[in-house]
Amino acid sequence: MKIVKDPLILDKLFNDEDFKKLKDYLYNKEKSPNSYDKGFGRYAFSDSIVDEYAQKITPFAREVFNSDALIPSYSLFAHYEGEEANLWKHVDDNACTYSIDICVFQKTGWDVWVEVNGENRSYMLKENEGLFMYGNDQLHWREDFPEPESNLICNAFFFFCEPDSINVAPSVCP
Repeated sequence: MKIVKDPLILDKLFNDEDFKKLKDYLYNKEKSPNSYDKGFGRYAFSDSIVDEYAQKITPFAREVFNSDALIPSYSLFAHYEGEEANLWKHVDDNACTYSIDICVFQKTGWDVWVEVNGENRSYMLKENEGLFMYGNDQLHWREDFPEPESNLICNAFFFFCEPDSINVAPSVCP
């Protein structure tokens, strides 16, 4: 059975100090050629900071998704920039049941589109706002990357699942 609850945007997911620390860290993070994913036109990485922030966001995820048991399954930070930046229509798979996409910084906003009950809805995130949705059950994507010659967008993606599904490693959780 598919979950068809409306995606939800929440503001101020991290306190000011934690958010400033995260933003400064990611803005100054070196973008290694090895971390570039041409398929998405982004630099993506996970590290101990990702894990730290996944733990910080877990109480929000449990409350919004109404599950005291859900656990972090996969997380990453992504810098989108340039002509190749994209996010095609997809649903997440494996242990990415619950998804929180957070805007860390951006020059020009980039809507996230989600199909809900056959209707396409757009969601624009501001810094420190998160879009909560059901990544395995809701088709989601982004349209053309705005101002590719100068735009830079950094998102944090946090995925969660129920404990009994963690043994399935996520293979596609953009």
